[in-house]
Amino acid sequence: MVASRVDLILVAGPELYLKAAIAASPTVPIVVFANNYDPIALGYVDNLARPGGRITGVFSRQPESAGKQLELLTGAFPDRRRVATLWDAQTADQLSVAERVAKSLEVQLQPYKMEKPPYDFDAAFGSLAVHAPQMLLVLSSPLFTPHRSRIAELAIQYRLPTMFTFKAYVEAGGLISYGVDTLPMWRRAASSVAAILRGAKPSDLPIEQAQFSSWLSILGRQRPWASRCRHRSCCAPTK
Repeated sequence: MVASRVDLILVAGPELYLKAAIAASPTVPIVVFANNYDPIALGYVDNLARPGGRITGVFSRQPESAGKQLELLTGAFPDRRRVATLWDAQTADQLSVAERVAKSLEVQLQPYKMEKPPYDFDAAFGSLAVHAPQMLLVLSSPLFTPHRSRIAELAIQYRLPTMFTFKAYVEAGGLISYGVDTLPMWRRAASSVAAILRGAKPSDLPIEQAQFSSWLSILGRQRPWASRCRHRSCCAPTK
């Protein structure tokens, strides 16, 4: 790619992707769509207003939303106290937050770690069922997203009201999502790309942290649970 003398690299995904882009070229400008890591805390940029160097873009941090997801899920179904949780090595920080919130809510969290990708979600749900969970929290791993339709199907099969992070899961048949709305992030990243290609310096373009949230539900394939959802105002078809 870099051998083709590109003018810019757009990096969307986990920190590993940014590391690869940096290693590929020491000079090409980089626009990041950073999912679940903080480029400031990790030293890739100096600050939000003036990043310095050749990296700018947008980023989101999922651990903060994991606790709120659990609060909303248990609040929607207050008679259910056992919550299974799908996580992997990339979502350990999210799990830590969820475990802390679970203690404060006095709910039983049943973590199930996915290992050795590509993950076998059919086997995972079979293992989860042994512990009779009443709800499911799916944490935000980039290795989960390509399988969102299958995860949603399995949640329906095992009759588990499920909380996700992204709207795409709800569109695939999931019940509820709460998290960052990625569309504004893509628009902001595209604006940075356009500005750099017009001659702006990445070091002069602010890097932004996503502040957008979505709280969505589709009452189609998961309507039986939605009818018992306490937050009825949230349970409306997505436009």
